[in-house]
Amino acid sequence: MTADRLGDTAGEATRRARAIGLCVLLAAAAGALFSAGVAKADEAAPRREVFGGVETANNYTSIYVGGGYAFGEGFDAPGWRLRAVGAWGPYDYEGTLFDGAAYRRTMFDGEVAFLSVQAGYEFHRGRTIVRTYAGIEAVDQAITPFDPNNSVQGTELGLRLTLETWTDISDRWFLSADGAYGSAFQEYWQLTRIGCRVGPIFAVGLEGGVLGNQEYDAGRGGAFVRGKFETFEATVSGGFTGDYLLSDPSGYLAVGLYRKF
Repeated sequence: MTADRLGDTAGEATRRARAIGLCVLLAAAAGALFSAGVAKADEAAPRREVFGGVETANNYTSIYVGGGYAFGEGFDAPGWRLRAVGAWGPYDYEGTLFDGAAYRRTMFDGEVAFLSVQAGYEFHRGRTIVRTYAGIEAVDQAITPFDPNNSVQGTELGLRLTLETWTDISDRWFLSADGAYGSAFQEYWQLTRIGCRVGPIFAVGLEGGVLGNQEYDAGRGGAFVRGKFETFEATVSGGFTGDYLLSDPSGYLAVGLYRKF
């Protein structure tokens, strides 16, 4: 086995260890979060939430899971909240790398693992709900081969801020606007949706937003369908987004599940 191959294998093992470590932290945080008030929970009011989903485009896939707990009178009333979120995903992009003689076009393979634990408060005013969260995040970015021109590599801790809003414009129409910022790699994300309920179960609408970090900026726009069933909610969305570190647009598809109980 060559030295290069040994180096690649060692790098893969290190990335796996980082990802496993973040998953263990997520599991521990989620366990502490859900046990924080179970003994005091009022079964008539939903106090716990779980959610997850996947999003994919032509050069990345992101998988996320999370959970939360509502103090006070539960999720149907204002009050304090706790939340833990974890995510993982591979991606790739094309760049240049100096091989000792010249710069050559190179395909870079990346892998990101993310964990955040936040506390927040939910406000109610008329038809509007506002949730604010603040906490810590851990982000691990591994790129193979090492890209000296990309500063978004390694493991960083930072501050995580989240804002979520929901307004029922009327009995049929609603507007939501969510956003988040993390200081680990100056990452940001924002998504706005306007939707219309077309029956007791389904709603349809349009969505648009921006996302990025200290190395790239991207936008997206598309449509979504949401179904609110007896025990959970499901949202499917798709459209076009800017490629990861590329200029050409790409289609994207996302599926999200949510349940509170």
